[in-house]
Amino acid sequence: MSETNTTTGKTAGRTGRGVKIALGLSLAVNLLILGMIGGAVLNGRPDGGPGERIDIARTLALGPMGRALERGDRNAIIERVGQDREELRGHRADLLEATLAFARAVRAEPFDREAAEAALEMQRGQVVALQARGHGALLDQLETMSAAERAAFSERLVEALDRHRPGPDRR
Repeated sequence: MSETNTTTGKTAGRTGRGVKIALGLSLAVNLLILGMIGGAVLNGRPDGGPGERIDIARTLALGPMGRALERGDRNAIIERVGQDREELRGHRADLLEATLAFARAVRAEPFDREAAEAALEMQRGQVVALQARGHGALLDQLETMSAAERAAFSERLVEALDRHRPGPDRR
């Protein structure tokens, strides 16, 4: 049986609505940031200035694959994707709007789960579209690489991932 707090009248062990909303918002923001941080290591000197190049890199969300690339290959991917900067800006603006829509839905009283869910779905669609562009550019770059370059990339990727694998099952 659960115990009831005599001062609040709430049952111990139940999570309050505000905590659930905060956790949901935190999860959404963390997912957004995770995707953006994945490409944060891609850097260099863009046509549009350092800030824009980093923005493009973050948008790609390649994570450890981006870190395993040689600098020249990363730069080529950024250049390839960055050729259509207006489309990228549109995707990023849509992602921002979806995130703001989620924040508005979380703030609504009473809480509108359907609106929050719809905003997260819009957000997810934008993240997936941007990541697909990054993956396409990565595959395009891999096609330009020699077998030895691809093998070296693969080795760096596996090494990076091995650092996160627990226990004795490491390579």
